[in-house]
Amino acid sequence: MELRDKLNSLEGYQEIIDLNIQFIKERFEEIENLKQDEKEGIQKYPRRNNEIIEAKYDSIFIYQCQTLVTNYSMGQPISSIMEEYKITVSYMEKGWDAISGYISMVRMLSIGIMLEAEPDIFEKLKSLVERDHLNDYLVDFLLQNSTQWSKQTAKFEFPRPYKATQDIISLAQTDKTAALERLKKYLKKEWYRGHSDLGWHDGHKSKWNIHKGYWSFESGALVKILGLDDSTLKDQPYYPYDMVHWKE
Repeated sequence: MELRDKLNSLEGYQEIIDLNIQFIKERFEEIENLKQDEKEGIQKYPRRNNEIIEAKYDSIFIYQCQTLVTNYSMGQPISSIMEEYKITVSYMEKGWDAISGYISMVRMLSIGIMLEAEPDIFEKLKSLVERDHLNDYLVDFLLQNSTQWSKQTAKFEFPRPYKATQDIISLAQTDKTAALERLKKYLKKEWYRGHSDLGWHDGHKSKWNIHKGYWSFESGALVKILGLDDSTLKDQPYYPYDMVHWKE
């Protein structure tokens, strides 16, 4: 198995996956116990049982997201990535909210577009965006190209770095070569730096085994939607080239 992100080892990635599987199993067991407590009218903690259950589902979704990305980074075949993706969406329905989940929504929409996921997957993601009233240019654009979605706001939840995607989309309407050059700049100079305030940034430098892979999945989705020639991006860091080209 050839690593896609070589900033961790095969053993390091596998350790992360094994731990996440264990954590997810523990959270599901805790949820069942809390549900039983709620059924019996038992309240063991200051927070309501249902609030704790919601938080547990949120943790499950986060661990599963990490597992999905880690599997891709370690070089798992796209067929197994597809299965992990479907599992992740199923967990997302109970464990996602717009306040903390913007990046995960962009990620899940983008991966679904690259994998050409079934329409019902995108309907589930769309319903979450509608439920939480998420207003964002990039999310709207991704939904327009995967579901029946007419809304298009000019707002970005996180202009740094995602506003650059508006330039790429706009340029592609008249000059795809210029759009590709703008995408290259985004990948080389803006994407990673634009996430410097997040916990996973520089994770590969940590003394702990926390690096799961750095991937700008939205870049792959934009290439697929806009029909850009990404042959020069094959070895570009952060670009999920073989997810775009898995059918080949």
